[in-house]
Amino acid sequence: MPANLPPRARALLREYQDARTIPEKIRVLEQLISAIPTHKGTENIRKQLRRRLAELRRELEERKRKRVKSSSGKFAIKKEGAGQVVILGDTKSGKSSLLASLTNAKPKISDAPFTTKIPIPGMMIYEDVQIQLVEAPALFPQAPWLSQVLSLARNADALILLIDLKRDPIGQLKFLVECLRDARISLKKPRVKIDIERRSSGGIQVLSTGVFIDCSLDDIKKLFRDYGINNAIVRIWGDVTLKDLEDYVGLNIIYKPSIIVANKYDCEVAEKNYLKLRSLLEDKVKIIPFSAKSKLNDNLLRREIFNLLGIIRVYTKEVNGPIAEKPLVVPYGTRVIDIAKMIHSRLYKEFKYARVWGDSVKFDGQKVGRNHVLHDGDVVEIRTK
Repeated sequence: MPANLPPRARALLREYQDARTIPEKIRVLEQLISAIPTHKGTENIRKQLRRRLAELRRELEERKRKRVKSSSGKFAIKKEGAGQVVILGDTKSGKSSLLASLTNAKPKISDAPFTTKIPIPGMMIYEDVQIQLVEAPALFPQAPWLSQVLSLARNADALILLIDLKRDPIGQLKFLVECLRDARISLKKPRVKIDIERRSSGGIQVLSTGVFIDCSLDDIKKLFRDYGINNAIVRIWGDVTLKDLEDYVGLNIIYKPSIIVANKYDCEVAEKNYLKLRSLLEDKVKIIPFSAKSKLNDNLLRREIFNLLGIIRVYTKEVNGPIAEKPLVVPYGTRVIDIAKMIHSRLYKEFKYARVWGDSVKFDGQKVGRNHVLHDGDVVEIRTK
């Protein structure tokens, strides 16, 4: 035990050593790390404790996954379409009505609480794109399916937080956010985007669009190896510090794009409760007033769900040929050369230039290079000579 630890930290260290269960160890370890002052003399022990905390969280997560898998395979919904968006909310908030309103699904709609006991998927059409919506069973204190629903949320591409405007909107939202926080799901967009794709071999490969602020490539690889990650592709969008990377790996917090749907906007107290939500959030999260009964803002909500996924549609055409009826659905930031690679390896290898029609160019048919970034609705014609 380091001699320079304060009494509170020394007591917590002993409590951690006596802890028997993983949740208890995690709880004490979080307090212990906070109790240790940050300076050069405690740098190593803080680093060791943070890495141990990460190991315990991964172990707990793995145990939860095994329990979920063994308890009910019905909670595992295979992703389909351009993305999967999970609908979260309290009982009787209108999740089934929302799903039925936006998709081809036929969930049971009832005034009785807890009607939905397993996730129900449906396919939403936005113009020429299909997006999978999944209604999750209600979240409430001591819900028997709480861990399964939060596991579903962690695996989703985006989330809808459904709020019933007939009841206390602030209480509903705070409970949903607390549940997500406990599952280490963040609704706040991070300063830098990091993605880790684990592999069985090949070592650590780092792909970055920004600069390493206080570290080198070797420092980053060493950090991942210290956390037991020896083979992975690490993708980084933006400038990054070593602390950004350690927070991501150690805390295992994932960001999920989200919108709040304020349901039952046609009820008597709707406008009053809607304004309460707006005041609380100060436009930090987009709120869509909605009514499944009257179809209020139906088209707006579809568009916002599409925008939430961070995707665009790109239409291809052969030289002197027609425009493809179905688009390629790709992430924001996709370049012309990425499209060439998706179509055929020959187009990628023999690429000379492309012509583009749409919002990303100054005039239709403009000639562009391989790194030209495309916009939603663009038409691309790849040239190899």
